[in-house]
Amino acid sequence: MEKTNKILLNSQRLPNNVNVNTQIQLGIQNTNKPLPLNDIDTTISQFEQFQKERQESTIYRFYGNVKPTISNPLFNDNVKIYEDENNNIKGKKIFSSGIFEKDGWIGYYNDEIDEDLLQEGDNKSALCDFFPFDPGYDRLSFLDSDGKPNYLIKITYPFDSDDSVVLLKNNSNISIKDGIPILNWYEIKINGSRYTGIKTLINHGLNEGDNVKFYNFFDTSSPSGIKLNDKYFRVIKLGNKTNDDRFRSFVINIEPEYINFYEGVSTLKRIVRGEPSQYYVRKFSGLTTSYIDYDMYPAAYGVTYYDDKVAAFNFKTDIDVKGLKDNLGRPLTELYFTVLKNDNDADPNSINTQYWLEQQNGLPIEKKNRFWTKIKGGYTIEKNENSNYDVRSIGDSNFITSEYYNGDNDNGIDESDDVFYGDIIEYNNNELIERQIEELYHRINTIYREEIKNKKEGYIYKPFNKIQIRQYANYINPIVDLQSVLDKYNITNPVEIESLKKSFGIPDYAYEIATNVYKWRRILDFGEFDTTGGGVNYPFESGAHYIYLDKRFYFERQDPPCEYNITSKKYEAPLDNSKEIEFLNDLTDPTFINYELVNDEDITILNKNNNDLINYNGVNKIPFVVNFGDYFGDYELGKRDILGGCADLSLLKQKTIDDVC
Repeated sequence: MEKTNKILLNSQRLPNNVNVNTQIQLGIQNTNKPLPLNDIDTTISQFEQFQKERQESTIYRFYGNVKPTISNPLFNDNVKIYEDENNNIKGKKIFSSGIFEKDGWIGYYNDEIDEDLLQEGDNKSALCDFFPFDPGYDRLSFLDSDGKPNYLIKITYPFDSDDSVVLLKNNSNISIKDGIPILNWYEIKINGSRYTGIKTLINHGLNEGDNVKFYNFFDTSSPSGIKLNDKYFRVIKLGNKTNDDRFRSFVINIEPEYINFYEGVSTLKRIVRGEPSQYYVRKFSGLTTSYIDYDMYPAAYGVTYYDDKVAAFNFKTDIDVKGLKDNLGRPLTELYFTVLKNDNDADPNSINTQYWLEQQNGLPIEKKNRFWTKIKGGYTIEKNENSNYDVRSIGDSNFITSEYYNGDNDNGIDESDDVFYGDIIEYNNNELIERQIEELYHRINTIYREEIKNKKEGYIYKPFNKIQIRQYANYINPIVDLQSVLDKYNITNPVEIESLKKSFGIPDYAYEIATNVYKWRRILDFGEFDTTGGGVNYPFESGAHYIYLDKRFYFERQDPPCEYNITSKKYEAPLDNSKEIEFLNDLTDPTFINYELVNDEDITILNKNNNDLINYNGVNKIPFVVNFGDYFGDYELGKRDILGGCADLSLLKQKTIDDVC
């Protein structure tokens, strides 16, 4: 170390100076602190960081396939639409013998050599090409071919509920909040004993062994009565007398003469450990809004059994559910893949569109420029003329006063709506889980069928398909009595109470049994599964959960006719002009089966003159009959052109493409 004292001689400064001893103190100070030289070693767990980000993320990305089953049995008319040499749009009736079914689609095969005027996509039509009647591929297929989307898909969630929905008309202000409506009761014998069977309007959601409570029933027992409206009754059997209809019929141990009911007023509720269930309709709101939120394209090698093309989709918009609550005020555990049929689904300048607009020219302005009717919503409930929201009854004049879901502005459900009514739910505070008992359907028909042809049967489809993004545990957490702690330590400060709730792990969605007494179901972590296998485990990448959706979409008939009669119309040849026109029209009726001579020997007369029935002009009268299929379903929805798949077709003639091409 250097010395801090130095000798400074005066003679060294100036020549005449005398040296004097002088001492000057020098201090060496350091204002910087040296860094320590010891080793620093910290371990970071990549898995723990991944798990932390995964559990905290509320962002989802959706992609997948839609496998549709779609066809057109409810076509406008059996006409071939074409443009003649003068550019006039015309329609030519197809005879019944020329109507064919291909993969569920109803249409015709070209069987004329002058078909070069028909255009199909980018290609001129050829002999034996199949063309479906309208609505055809361009309006119904999930993958559109004309640049006009036929459906809008959305991601929605249940955000609210409505318990004021009246399913069965009444004057007592009874709604779904009062329980499930009763339709009928009947006697049923089991092993020689007499029991009472109950029939409900909608699915009852019961299992054998469940307890039910009846409301607003008429107790006919005497003198003391069985106190029908005050007791719980055990479900001893599901189903009716023939063990069918298990979802809407059940049996209880009451003698039939002791019970009666009031339609629209009498209801029931399921009871769980003394707690009656709640019933309500969920309302849904969209998290995506338009076609730009996703891409849709053909899936590679993707076709269904019926040759419908599988549509692949990818949502470009991330779905962030942070802060969103469901209709019960809980964090979201379900989203819904939602499909909505739109109206602007075809090229407005196409000859088919122009043809139908011309046919509808005499209708009111709000109808004549549309191809489709406004969408209405409802449920597939039991047929009852006093019911509301029976989706299969729409168009039946016997249900003209019934109510249906009509969209945001009561002007038809539209893909641009913000709020949609949905399913019917049962919820019990002793289970803390929602149970779906009825799914919602949308119904749509074409304007031409409904307003011009008075054919009221339309199409129905289910718009909402569940996506399970989180899962509740299959058990309820032990009850936490926070009030006992507050009383013991005399805690009244709201801030301290909230702090205590957090320390006890009480979530904000917990059910409050009594003041500051809570129970709840825990939401399982991602990748966690309970003892029944419940839970979710989706891939997590770049801060988002990736969920692959494999959904099916069914475009169904509203009321497929399963029954039919054979009806006949009598003619007599030779035919005058009016009868000839009528007969030829009969031959174009899709329900035409055949015509036959009343007297078999008259065939000799026709053969002798080398005539058919139209050209016959002989002296002898030849009676013959034309046979038609009269198809009918459960509802009065006008004339049906095509039988439902539930019918026995053995009596009807089958034809193949070999008959034409």
